[in-house]
Amino acid sequence: MNEDMKKPLLWQDPNEGEALPGIRINQLGYAPKLPKEVAVTKAGDYVLTAEDGGTVKAFSDVLPKEDAASGDTVALLSLGELAPGRYTLAGAGESRSFTVAERPWREVTNALIKGLYYQRCDELKEEHAGVYCHPACHTKEVEEWRRPEPPLPKDRPLPPWFPKDLPPLEEPLGEAPKPRRIAGGWHDAGDFGKYVGPGAVTVGHLLYAWKLFPEGCGDELGIPESGNGIPDILNEARFELAWILQMQRSDGAFYHKLTTERFAGFIMPEEDEMPEYLSPISRCATGDAVAALALAARVYRPYDAAFADDCLAAAKRGWQWLAEHADNRPYRNPMGLMTGWYGDGSDRDERFWAACELFAATGETMYREAAEGFCREGRKLTQFGWTDVSGLGALCCLFDLKEAAGAVLYDDLKEAFLRRSEWALLTVKASGYGTAIPATRYEWGSILTSMGNAMAMIMNTLLTGREDMLCGAIGQLDYALGRNAMDLSFITGYGERQIMFPHHRPSAADGIEAPVPGLISGGPNNRNNYPWVKERLAGVPAAKCFLDVTDSADTNEIAIYWNSPAVFVAAYLNSLTVGDC
Repeated sequence: MNEDMKKPLLWQDPNEGEALPGIRINQLGYAPKLPKEVAVTKAGDYVLTAEDGGTVKAFSDVLPKEDAASGDTVALLSLGELAPGRYTLAGAGESRSFTVAERPWREVTNALIKGLYYQRCDELKEEHAGVYCHPACHTKEVEEWRRPEPPLPKDRPLPPWFPKDLPPLEEPLGEAPKPRRIAGGWHDAGDFGKYVGPGAVTVGHLLYAWKLFPEGCGDELGIPESGNGIPDILNEARFELAWILQMQRSDGAFYHKLTTERFAGFIMPEEDEMPEYLSPISRCATGDAVAALALAARVYRPYDAAFADDCLAAAKRGWQWLAEHADNRPYRNPMGLMTGWYGDGSDRDERFWAACELFAATGETMYREAAEGFCREGRKLTQFGWTDVSGLGALCCLFDLKEAAGAVLYDDLKEAFLRRSEWALLTVKASGYGTAIPATRYEWGSILTSMGNAMAMIMNTLLTGREDMLCGAIGQLDYALGRNAMDLSFITGYGERQIMFPHHRPSAADGIEAPVPGLISGGPNNRNNYPWVKERLAGVPAAKCFLDVTDSADTNEIAIYWNSPAVFVAAYLNSLTVGDC
């Protein structure tokens, strides 16, 4: 670990030094008519009072129960409807104040979207980025990675993430293209790499947030395109889509990623002058790109028909390539290319999502039949991350195609989705803090599990109107904003106690005390940790395996595809507060 990057922890073990507050809240506040829950960790009587001191609600003999994930004893108190104002919950020798407001999550919703703007591989001008501005970056021409494949090293152990059975390398076809400029795209995470699959998934989350909840994510954000007649959430997604289009090869396949040979140090993006390389193509990246572009063709047509046509044409070419390469061939890094692998053992879910989106975009029978075939295999319809995108296919069928999808892609799929989404709510009910992460699943990027399950519960709510599913989904935004085992907001710039040292190169290198705002941390992880993190967190319960330390990528990195499901969740909840909430 770099000694210069050791930072003070915001979290302390309650058994060591100052204890955390026993009352845990959404640190940004609550909406008047939506469900409101706070967590308490101590037994006793609690009283909720208004700002004038009048008693609003009393809770007698609260008996917290043990929470397996955190090791805490926790109880959730439901506060019911409250008028806008300031309230205080007191009990067991403690008190905590919070706000109820008409639109408590509007600002953080906008910030989560604009957080992606700060990830642009581009010049960030002061008029849009403020103190987080920087010059253009990664402006050199790029070329395909074509180094000879060396043998596996025998004199040193391979890293733990290296697959035991190394898949064959996808060989480029034809002559190497001339070096060329590929502009734009988002830096994927705390590093400066750009990856097609994760980028396409991020776009999918954003476009469906807009399609389903435009009133919850339609504000102008102060980005270069603001005021151009297109909603800024779509302007931001289009910045990535324009890059994805450049990543398509002439035969229809998409390159897996565009990165340097290895990760840069903790420097600003414009200081990273290592050459960038196009990795080999991959089936998963191609499937993701096809799906996102077919979805984009529908979303952007009212605003820019020519762009929509380009997206659809590229999606069709990509699908044709997939049809001609039906064998599953997992991507792997060529030896010597040391940036993010994003390996995926199966491309069936990517093909499913792509077929659904192309059917929605064209109405052509061949795409429906392909989607039905993949659907009959049994899909994990509540998965929304880059490793399994089946949930995005479900979004397309249930909320875009709807009954027009037919018996398999609507009736059967809906039944299967509703059945699987019950698991998300059961996970919430099993957690003392109401967190949709199983006690055994606090892994790298655990925030995605929380937000993905929130997406599933939102979809269930939209289909059934169930209040318990709505409450479970709200609880995941509460979790991200402080109602958790560490009393910590995982979103930079928001909350009384917020992360300050994310694993994010610009935030560490820009000389500014506050990190880039609107970025969500991956959160607690007690699986596949760095050795020094394991040592430092030995014996710590899973839900507290977190370090607010720049070097701890395994607990405190940021990623575009963690921001985007949080955008979907926040946009939905924000939409419920428009007007009379």
